[in-house]
Amino acid sequence: MDLFCEPNDPIPIADNKTPFVCIETWDGGLFRTYGHRKGRTSITPNMLRLIPDIPPAEQPYLENLYPTPKDVLQPFLQTWLYFGMLAEMLSLNEVAPGVRLMDKESAMAEISELYKKLTRSEDGETVLVAGEILKWRPLFRERLDLAPNKFERMVYLCSCLQYSMVLLHSTENIDHNVRYSIAALGELFSTGIYAAASLAQPKIELPIMGYFWHRDYIKEGSVVEDRMLKNGWCLSEVEKVRSQVQGLYTMHYTSLLKKTEPWLNHSNCSRSVCNAFQLDIASYEPAHVDKACGCAMIEAPAGQVSGILRDSDTYPVIRIQGFSSGNLDDLEIFVEEYRPGVSYVALSHVWANGLGNPSSNALPRCQIARIANLVARLPPEPGTTEAPRLWLDTLCCPVELGTKMISLERIADVYRKSYHVLVLDTSLTAFRHEGTHPAELLVRAFGCSPWMRRLWTLQEGALGRALQIQFADRAANNMALLTELFVIAGQDVRYMRIWQDVTNEFNQLLGFSPKTGPENTIVWTRPQITTLQRSLHFRTVSVPSDEPLCISTLMNLDTKYIAAGQDAEHRMIRVWEKLAESHGGISTRLLFYLDEPIDIPGWRWAPKSLLASAVQDSVLSLDDRVMRFHNEYRDSKSIRCLGIPTPLGLKVRLAGFRVVPNPFFPELPLHPWPEVINPTEDQVLMQAEATGQWYRIIDWYRSKKLPVWTREERLAYDRMENRPICRAIDTGKCAIILDQKLEMLGDTTACCLVQVEEASPAQLQAVGYSDSEGQAPLKARRERTVIMSKLTEAEGKMMNMVRGLAKTVAQDESTAEFLKAQKRSAPGNTDWDAAEGKVREKMKEVMAEAWQAHPDMQQTMRDTVGESLDDYVWVMIPKWFSHGVGMRDLGEQVWYVD
Repeated sequence: MDLFCEPNDPIPIADNKTPFVCIETWDGGLFRTYGHRKGRTSITPNMLRLIPDIPPAEQPYLENLYPTPKDVLQPFLQTWLYFGMLAEMLSLNEVAPGVRLMDKESAMAEISELYKKLTRSEDGETVLVAGEILKWRPLFRERLDLAPNKFERMVYLCSCLQYSMVLLHSTENIDHNVRYSIAALGELFSTGIYAAASLAQPKIELPIMGYFWHRDYIKEGSVVEDRMLKNGWCLSEVEKVRSQVQGLYTMHYTSLLKKTEPWLNHSNCSRSVCNAFQLDIASYEPAHVDKACGCAMIEAPAGQVSGILRDSDTYPVIRIQGFSSGNLDDLEIFVEEYRPGVSYVALSHVWANGLGNPSSNALPRCQIARIANLVARLPPEPGTTEAPRLWLDTLCCPVELGTKMISLERIADVYRKSYHVLVLDTSLTAFRHEGTHPAELLVRAFGCSPWMRRLWTLQEGALGRALQIQFADRAANNMALLTELFVIAGQDVRYMRIWQDVTNEFNQLLGFSPKTGPENTIVWTRPQITTLQRSLHFRTVSVPSDEPLCISTLMNLDTKYIAAGQDAEHRMIRVWEKLAESHGGISTRLLFYLDEPIDIPGWRWAPKSLLASAVQDSVLSLDDRVMRFHNEYRDSKSIRCLGIPTPLGLKVRLAGFRVVPNPFFPELPLHPWPEVINPTEDQVLMQAEATGQWYRIIDWYRSKKLPVWTREERLAYDRMENRPICRAIDTGKCAIILDQKLEMLGDTTACCLVQVEEASPAQLQAVGYSDSEGQAPLKARRERTVIMSKLTEAEGKMMNMVRGLAKTVAQDESTAEFLKAQKRSAPGNTDWDAAEGKVREKMKEVMAEAWQAHPDMQQTMRDTVGESLDDYVWVMIPKWFSHGVGMRDLGEQVWYVD
């Protein structure tokens, strides 16, 4: 694991050595066919079996069913994916059958030397030592030049690396250090190749291939996550790194960063929110620079602050005098109206660090003196002679609600027109700039600082022209740090992956930044809602009603209109209105990936928040949340999948089905056999009336929770929900709306389960619906997301047979007697139990006969459900077929979904 770069003072790792476990020496043959040569193609996953240049695998893919033992798999993969990949990069392997870039004798001799150079004996075992590889950069370039066509050679190397990555992550029986020593080597090479191609003159345009070497490095419950949690990290911080970092080197580097002490108590934190960092506004008090300090507060006169906001179209800034004398009594502050040409610094800080004040525009004198000195050390704006003014929300944003709203409406101008935005965060000011690697400074600032977790600081960092990050000894410009790291990465490619990840984080801020257009005008490139969601996911806000205001500023919406909403939900309604106006609508995929919606009629399709911290028990990942706003073209007509907000709900045009419950016979209820079994609703079966095709639907939320629930939690959920899909269908008003994008993928589709009714003429008139739009629309009340999948032909045949058996039981006298017993007694009574027992025996009888008569049914059941079911297969009758469920295709339909 010594290929990784690490911080200067990392968290100690107990076992950082990678054992050398190879049994055989790499043979120097074609890289991607080593499994064929060794008769081990059973570990090759299906997606690697369709590559044109590779012979068909002789063995079926069995690794997922019968994993190769670790003592066999690890030596094999280390030989292939570590030493074989090294040999490939050094041009020591065959590049085609019988074709080499170096003569075989020299190549094999060099391969033998690799084992000597990259292993050593430590404490009685042989371990890998990879540091030597970092010195071979000139050699790799020299060997690349051996290829007659450099572009083709680089493409081939990229394909070998992708093959290695997919194969590595498709296997399970590998120790952490063995797996990620291979992955570290792979990322070193893949990053290096693309960096070399992009910096070449002329630039080499390589095809884009996805590399995910970091996959599962900080897996839930892994040794890496455990190490981070034991060293002061919050679970939500770990989740943020796991979700947003895409480089293995960045992930490893970040995981070793020490937290400032004393550590916060994160015992009550979750994966989405750090409760240890949440504020209690009622008890909040500003902090002094030193806990022992007892200096007085100094206040910006509230009347002057409010007067500037109320009587002008600008905002206040603060002039500070007497801060350099060292005597806090000399300190004075003056409130001035900002005018063009005045240079000022806007502060961006985290209230939890003590620079806020919810009750007045005042702070301790020691804090104002400290801030003034920090501002004075920043590079001055060219052409200015006066000391820069200061804008700090605590002093310049009124506490009184009316003028506070005016201030918030102008917040974009405050940060956009400042010469510097100065970031103050105690997690950053605890570390010195001098002597600290720029990678560490940048990862701390953009990867894991509280400043990157608060909602207000997103807009503050996004809108400023120059971002200055304050460290213990000085402030540093973020672009200067990025440039410095890029120069380092040009010599040490390990840092290139870190530079890319940090740049991605910074680009989230830039996505909301206004651009300077012709004649110094400000041009807003409207950010996509996907960008907004990705940026907000891991952020928090102390006052929920502030979120809509922040979104308004970031997306350049009408903040005054949004602020007029009476509470957080009504403000969010106005946000969705304005986002729909500015983007031509809202992605219909939102209907399928919704956790906690607004609870107001007409808006129950809309999220009440885009912050993960605002949602209890969400099963949506960051990618789920982002992709629900991704607009797709549905067909050749280029109709976008956009819905339009209306008073009836979100107006969408999507395919769907009516779901119709059908008793087996007119005189039968839908559920003639209650209590025969204790059913758990793991799936509901439906049959398309037009085609006879069978489908199953499952509760999406339940399917997401099953891997993490305890048995008791699962049973509690099932009791509380009480067969929700079946109950929805039994109303006779149920329908399913299909997610258009997933529908195109084939046999599995995300669906929205709804209750429907026809809209009245008055309602249609109110939303402006015209008869020219086609068939009558349907009003739909959203219930839940379900996953619908198509059954195979064999499964469908089996379901037809079981349904036939259910009809046989339904016609039998035992069912009639049981229905009579239900009218005159209750479960547990002798009469009920006797009748129930006869029905149960009849079910067992008809199923046993069919089971013995149809071996194909037995095989299908074993293939789809499992073995040893002979004594329990009768349960399929009451579990799945108390009645039939039909699907009537509605085609593409207009829906108003609430």
